[in-house]
Amino acid sequence: MNVFSLLLQNKKKEIVSTTPYRLRKRLTAPDPYLESESEYSASCSEEDEEDQKEVSTVLSGQETPAKTKAASTPPPRNTLAKKNKNKMGNLVEEYFEAHSSSKVLTSDRTLQKLRKRRLNQQTLHDLLKKAPLAYAAEIKELNQQHERLFSKWMLQLHLGFNIVLYGLGSKRDLLEKFRTSVLQESVHLVVNGYFPSITLRSILNSITEDVLNHIGTFRSPPDQLEFIIKKFKEDSSLELYVLIHNLDSQMLRGERSQQILAQLSSLPSIYLIASIDHINAPLLWDQAKLSLYNWLWYETTTFSPYVEETSYENSLLVQQSGSLALSSLTHVLRSLTLNARGIFRLLAQYQLKNKDNPSYAGLSFQDFYQQCREAFLVNSDLTLRAQLTEFRDHKLIRTKRGADGVEYLLIPVDDSTLADFLEKEDEDI
Repeated sequence: MNVFSLLLQNKKKEIVSTTPYRLRKRLTAPDPYLESESEYSASCSEEDEEDQKEVSTVLSGQETPAKTKAASTPPPRNTLAKKNKNKMGNLVEEYFEAHSSSKVLTSDRTLQKLRKRRLNQQTLHDLLKKAPLAYAAEIKELNQQHERLFSKWMLQLHLGFNIVLYGLGSKRDLLEKFRTSVLQESVHLVVNGYFPSITLRSILNSITEDVLNHIGTFRSPPDQLEFIIKKFKEDSSLELYVLIHNLDSQMLRGERSQQILAQLSSLPSIYLIASIDHINAPLLWDQAKLSLYNWLWYETTTFSPYVEETSYENSLLVQQSGSLALSSLTHVLRSLTLNARGIFRLLAQYQLKNKDNPSYAGLSFQDFYQQCREAFLVNSDLTLRAQLTEFRDHKLIRTKRGADGVEYLLIPVDDSTLADFLEKEDEDI
C-alpha cells in the first residue's frame, strides 16, 4: 500500500513537470495580437482566471496534453473579420431582398387634387406682404449700419474701385436706397439682372441711346463696346454710375457678358456697384476679369426676403396666368426707346384685330414695314430689321416663313395679356 502511494505521488510529480510547452509559453508570454484586440483586452482578467482554472483542471484531472492544448488554444486571428464579413453580407442581402419588389408605390396626392385653387401671382404677393417680418427691429438696425457706408462707397468709387455686395438676404432695397439718397443728381443706370429677358445688348443700348444720345445700330456687342469706350475717353466730363442687381444671374453669367461688363467697369468714368447672391459667384471671374473689375468686397447681410428677385420664377403652387408675362413684357419695353415701343404697339394692335381669324399666321414683313413707314417710325427696312432682331433677343416676337416663302411676324402672348398690355400702355401715354 505504501509502495502504491509512492508511485502515485511520483506520477503526479511527472505530470506537473511535463506541462506542455505551448501552455507554459502562453502563461508566461501572452500573444501581443490578443492584447491588441479590444474585445480580448476588455476581458483579459476573465480569460486569465479561466486559464488558471484550466491549468488546475489539468493538474487535478490528469488530462492528456492533447486535450489541454485544444482547450487552451486561442481562436484564430481572422475569426472576428469573418464574422463581421458574414454579418455585413447578410445585411446587404436583406436590403436587396426588401427592395427587390417590382411593385413601386407612388402617392396619388397631386396638386390637381387640392380642394383649394392655386393662387395667382398678385394674391400671393399681397399675402406675403401681410406676413409679419421676424426680427424687424434688428433687421432695420442692421440696414442702418449698412447705410452709414454710403459716403465711403462714393469715395472708393471715385478712387478707381468698384464695389460688390454679398451676404444673406436681398440687397435690392439697400442699393435702391443708395441710388435715391446719393445718386439723385448723377447720371445712373439700373440693371435688374434677375429679370428673365435681360440681355447684354439691352444694357449697351441703354448706354448708347439714353446716356450718349446715339441713334443707330451696331453689328455686334464688341463694336458697341468700342463705341462706348471711345466716347467716354473723348469726353472726360461724362460720368455714369451703373447699379446691377444680381450680377451673377442666369442671364448675365455668360463669358462674353462678364467680359464686356468688366471692360466697361474698368473705364475711369464708369462706376459700378453690384450685388451677388450665388455662393459660387466668384468662380465666374478669372484673374483677368478680376483685375478689370477691381472689386472691393462688402459683406452686407440684410436677411430681407427675395420677393422681387423670385417674382419671375415659376412655382407649382402659383396659378400660371398672364400676369407674369404681362409684367415681363412691361419691364422689357420700358427699357426700349419710344420708337421701339411704337413699333411693338403696331404689331400688337394688328394681331388683336385678327384674333378671331383662325387662318391668321402673322403679319408679313413687307406689310409691317409699310405700316411703320406711314407712322414715321422707321426710314428703311434695315432699321426695322435691326429693331426686330432686338425684339427677338428679348423673346418678344417670333418669326416664321410661310409656304410661299414670306416672313411672318407673331407675338407669342395670349390675346388677353396683349389687350391688358395695350390698355396699360394707353394709361401711361
